[in-house]
Amino acid sequence: MGIAAMLGSPIKRREDPRLITGQSTYVDDIKIPGMLHMAVVRSPYGHARINSINADAARKHPGVVAVYTAEDLKGAVGNVAIAVPLGKIAEGMGARGALADGKVRFYGDPVAVVIAEDLYTARDARDLVEVDYEPLPAAIDVEKAMQPGAPLLYEEFGTNVGFGMHPPTEEIDKVFEQTKADGGIIVKTRLVNQRLAPASMETRGVVAEYRKASKTLTVWSSSQIPHLLRNILSALVGLPQHQVRVIVPEVGGGFGSKLNVYPEEMIAA
Repeated sequence: MGIAAMLGSPIKRREDPRLITGQSTYVDDIKIPGMLHMAVVRSPYGHARINSINADAARKHPGVVAVYTAEDLKGAVGNVAIAVPLGKIAEGMGARGALADGKVRFYGDPVAVVIAEDLYTARDARDLVEVDYEPLPAAIDVEKAMQPGAPLLYEEFGTNVGFGMHPPTEEIDKVFEQTKADGGIIVKTRLVNQRLAPASMETRGVVAEYRKASKTLTVWSSSQIPHLLRNILSALVGLPQHQVRVIVPEVGGGFGSKLNVYPEEMIAA
């Protein structure tokens, strides 16, 4: 159908038949022979120091293949960039691993993962991982987090502010001063935009398959950025981009929350 003919004409959605008949493929539908399952140990604190992790009981649990902590992934999975104060990037600062190392910085921060023969075993063994946390003060208000003396997520930065823009205002100030001089009225207001947390019907999911013979990595992910995900995973696991393939099947909602590369994708890969 040409562009001119499309204007003002109803166009059938090509994806509807498979969606409404239940024939779509989502990440959870991907099944690979010999596939293992991963469960994540997450922080119950928004800010805490990790004194120790005891995963002995989880490793001995029947059906468990492996348990990984941040220490186990060093040298195997690279680090990802974080929001860094200007000037710190040049000093080689501003990266973190897929799992929390020494400290957790948000509620749900991944601390360890259990790999098992099935999902139920992985979840049972996950509950056997013992983490000794030392709770730290948390700044849960954005403006309070910017004040001097606020608890710091990254002490090495000396601030919680990742980036700031402060353009000059001389010209604007002149306009306001002239308005006052002319007897005009200046109205001040404070606008607060709500914090947004998208909640899609399909949660994030990832399946990764590495074939040793061809040295190729295939990742299925409920993502909105397959090309960027491929590029970043390529760098993180040390494979050239042409040996990494990212497939995005049907995605049950994203709304921007799946526009990031998440720790679980790195760990699975």
